[in-house]
Amino acid sequence: MAPDIDRIWSATANVNEDAVDEREALVKRALNQKILVPNILSLMPAWPSELQPDIDEINKEIDEWLPTVNVAEKKKAKHRSRGNYTFLTAVYYPHCKKDKMLTLSKFLYWIFFWDDEIDTGGELTEDKEGTILCVQETNKCINDCLGLNPNYTPPPGARGTVEMFYPILRDLRAGLRPVSTERLRLELHDYVNGVGRQQQVRQEEHLPDPWYHLQIRSDDVGVIPSITQNEYAMEFELPEYVRRHEAMEVIIQECTKLTVLLNDVLSLQKEFRVSQLENLVLLFMNKYNISLQDSVDKILDLIREHYAICVAAEERLPWSKDDEKLNEDIREYVRGCHRLATGTAYWSYSCERYFKQTQVNDKFEVLLDLSYE
Repeated sequence: MAPDIDRIWSATANVNEDAVDEREALVKRALNQKILVPNILSLMPAWPSELQPDIDEINKEIDEWLPTVNVAEKKKAKHRSRGNYTFLTAVYYPHCKKDKMLTLSKFLYWIFFWDDEIDTGGELTEDKEGTILCVQETNKCINDCLGLNPNYTPPPGARGTVEMFYPILRDLRAGLRPVSTERLRLELHDYVNGVGRQQQVRQEEHLPDPWYHLQIRSDDVGVIPSITQNEYAMEFELPEYVRRHEAMEVIIQECTKLTVLLNDVLSLQKEFRVSQLENLVLLFMNKYNISLQDSVDKILDLIREHYAICVAAEERLPWSKDDEKLNEDIREYVRGCHRLATGTAYWSYSCERYFKQTQVNDKFEVLLDLSYE
């Protein structure tokens, strides 16, 4: 693999010299370092991981479905071999029915296919106008399928990742009640628009501030729709007053931040190797001029901090004195929030999207390698 450091210099040919120097200095500081990351799941000890048992059967159905999806065969093969998003679905929704797990697995394939078009190394990575058009088409799809007058027919000439999204949203809507459907619609818009904004951030001259970067990613990251999909998976609708309760908002925000933080640690090797420097580990190194080890330790401390805030918020939830069904729905919704964090970590250790399995030991410690293969 050719050193991507060369790509950084060529890609920033029209950027001012200080911005190029910032990136160059950061890459040189991190290049060829290795770091042993502890088991991140151990930082969230009260939140267990479980698996839905139909993974193999669902994967067979996914393998029958993927050839019908209008996405490049190379991309489909890469994601299928490295991602195993059915496994991710199984750890997000361990108690859902088999038919719902299939739809939820398809949704995760969609989100990774779609995000990779705009993410570093994708077709639209440096194409601002193309990204804007993609965002517009995807937002139209969301409104078509989840709006007041549903239309599940993709427009002629729709890009493959938009075309495939129509039947997925149709099936999700069929299993959601009205309040949850509207929440999902708004959350998907936030996610899609957020990815569009991230494309612009990556084109800016200087690297972003890590605290700003954490906040904007937490506000519109793709895990929030996956939380609402827990209502689809487990066939309930959380009352709006519970969803908007102060404590529930804290839990959702803290679990979202946990997911962003742990994902940036575990995806560090992959993102460094494709010159994606907008990773919190690298951004903290850049802002505070600290070592790679100190930056990782800082994020691990943040994970502990946000975990504690989340656990404390659960005591403030609006528990009912006489409606045990509501209480169980609240508990299930909160467990779903937990699983977005723990599930993302568990899945990362169990596939090869971010690193090789040989880099993980029996303690779930992973040795990340910031060199170019």
